[in-house]
Amino acid sequence: MILKLLKIIVLLIYASPGFVVAEDKDSYNSLLFGISPHLTKQQQAQWLPLIRHIEKQTNYPLRLQTSPTIPVFENRLFAGKFDLAYINPKLFIESNRYVGYQPVVKEGQKTLKAIIVVAKDSPYQTLKDLKGARFTSPENAFAASVLSRLNLYAQGINIIHSHVKTAAEGYAQVVDGSADAVGGVPQTFDLLPAEIKNSLKILWTSEGVAPYAFVVHPRVNSTVRQRIVEAILDFKDTPEGIAFFNKLKMNPFVSAKNNDWDDIRQLTGQ
Repeated sequence: MILKLLKIIVLLIYASPGFVVAEDKDSYNSLLFGISPHLTKQQQAQWLPLIRHIEKQTNYPLRLQTSPTIPVFENRLFAGKFDLAYINPKLFIESNRYVGYQPVVKEGQKTLKAIIVVAKDSPYQTLKDLKGARFTSPENAFAASVLSRLNLYAQGINIIHSHVKTAAEGYAQVVDGSADAVGGVPQTFDLLPAEIKNSLKILWTSEGVAPYAFVVHPRVNSTVRQRIVEAILDFKDTPEGIAFFNKLKMNPFVSAKNNDWDDIRQLTGQ
């Protein structure tokens, strides 16, 4: 009788429209959330309140997986390892095209901008002054690295380029003099400790493009996806959500659709 009851319970679980088999996960029935390692570990950990809220509202276990480097993160993304991910617009275009990741939300009233930052006491006053300068940027970060360098090259400004793992590392290199300039975004600059931020100045800011995308893998069924979206959109109305957006200096998430990133497709020729 007990064995028969257990079989019925198992069948009911697998028949549930909310059940998702998490492939290649440490936790059998968890959803894996990936976030780019261009953020520091401390900044990545600040996403835990949102993850816990989604778990609470949907009753689906979520697990944040950090990656040691951006290439590792991208390999996992294009292998379809993540059920959910928060990714830069270029990665979204590519992962949507090749894996089928679908956008569900984005930061509201927000466009992504690149900045170029130099030391406050440096002689650099315009972008043209950076000709031949030692320029660093977070590896494969779309705005901080790609957008900033595209604008330099478009103006015929050649630089000596190198990569860093995180934006924070790049800012620190400018402060200690091992780099002349760094590509970044306003969000990472605003999050800097005062003693570092006060030693820097923003030399240039780009025009805005479509922001990061919160995406879901196509294997996550529509019922689960909708409940996740509802939880994310509701987060702004909770005390934890208010603290989250204030701490990360972000606007609350809003619903998103695929063509919201058409400007990135035009910019990258995709």
